Amino acid sequence: MNLAQLRALRAVEEAGSVTGAASLLGITQSAVSHALASLESELDLRLVVRDRGGCTLTEAGRRLFPHVSAALRHIDRLADEAAATAGMVTGRLRVGAFPSACHLLPQLIRVFGRRYPAVDVVVLEGTDGEVIDWLKNDVVEVGIVTDEHPGMDTVPFADDEMLAVLPAEHPLAGEAEVSLCDLADDPFILSGGGCAGIIRRLYEEQSLPLRPRHQVRELTTILAMVRENLGISLVPSLALSGGFDGTVALPLRPRAPRRLLLAAPGGTEVSRAARAFLDTAGAERAR
Repeated sequence: MNLAQLRALRAVEEAGSVTGAASLLGITQSAVSHALASLESELDLRLVVRDRGGCTLTEAGRRLFPHVSAALRHIDRLADEAAATAGMVTGRLRVGAFPSACHLLPQLIRVFGRRYPAVDVVVLEGTDGEVIDWLKNDVVEVGIVTDEHPGMDTVPFADDEMLAVLPAEHPLAGEAEVSLCDLADDPFILSGGGCAGIIRRLYEEQSLPLRPRHQVRELTTILAMVRENLGISLVPSLALSGGFDGTVALPLRPRAPRRLLLAAPGGTEVSRAARAFLDTAGAERAR
C-alpha cells in the first residue's frame, strides 16, 4: 500500500469521477485507474463502483475511507511541520461550501493566494449537511457552515437573510414584507440544496406546519417553479444577487437573518494552511 493509491481513492471520493480525480491530482486518468486497481487488488476488496454517472465508494470503500483520510492527514501534517521549519505554509487545502455561499469564496481565495502562494486551494460544493460530514470525516479541512458545531473552530464569514420568493402575480407580491403565516396556504417548494434545516427551524419557531409540495436541489429550478406559479419558497438573499424574472423576493416578518461561518476542526487537528485560511478570512472581515 502506498501514498499514490490512498491519494487516488481520496481524490475519486472528492471529485466523484476518475476524470475529476486526475484533474485534482495533476496526473493521467490511467494513472488514477491503475492506483485504484492496485489498491483493490492488494486489499482484495472492491472499493469503487463506476458507472455513467461517475464513481461512488462501495460499502467497503466507505468503511475504509475515514482511515485513508486520517493516514493522509497525518502525512500532510508531517509536510506542514517540515515546511514550517523553513517558515513556509504549503500543501493542498480542501474547502467545502454549499451553493449559495460558493460565489463568496473566490475573493477570499485570491487574497489568501497572495499571502500563501505555495498552498493549492480546492473547493468542493455540497449541501450544508454534506459540508459538515466532510469536516467530520476529514474530506475537507475548512467548510462554510451556518451554525456553531462542538469541537470546531469558527470565524464569521458573511451575513444574509432568508427571503420569501413569490410569483410576480402573487396577491402579496407588492407588499414590503410578508410573514410565514401569510403564506401558510401556498404550496411550498423546499430546497434540498442546503437550506432545509433553516427553513424547518423557522416554521417550528412560529409553530407552523411545513408541508412541502415539491422538493428540489437546484436554485434555478426552485425559481423557475415559483415563476410558473407552482408554489412559493424561502431562499437566502446571497443566492438571489442576480434576480430572476417573473418572481419577487420579500423580507420576512419577523426578519430571518443567517450568519455564515468558516469552520475547521479545533485544536491541534487543524493544519497550518487551514489555520492561515481562517486567519485570513477573519482579517478580511475586520477590514
